[in-house]
Amino acid sequence: MRHVLDISDSVFTGFPNGHVDLTARKRNEDVELKIENGINYFNTILNQVKSINPSDFDVLFLVSDDFGNGKIEQNYTLGGLLAQAHSHAIHHFASLGYIICQLGIEIPDEDFGFNPTTPKKEVLQA
Repeated sequence: MRHVLDISDSVFTGFPNGHVDLTARKRNEDVELKIENGINYFNTILNQVKSINPSDFDVLFLVSDDFGNGKIEQNYTLGGLLAQAHSHAIHHFASLGYIICQLGIEIPDEDFGFNPTTPKKEVLQA
């Protein structure tokens, strides 16, 4: 979860300056080790998401990332980067869901970790 929040934090930290560096994430282990700090971090990101001005979705800015062959820079819109971050988060939620399931813990949301475009398996009614 910290990794997912760090990606969002990078977006909200860099966007006002016109440059988001996804390689410069905070990686604050304190939010992993102290529940209160983790919840505060989550709420901070949630409040930032809620405060997005829809007119900013089409704003173009620079994003730096490293896909394994060194840092590259690419122009993005805020809407495009948030869509990518959302997809990235679902990927990690799927891993968390698998781990939670293996521990025998029931996930209260059956869609957790599934991309909304994933076809639903139909359950036959007897």
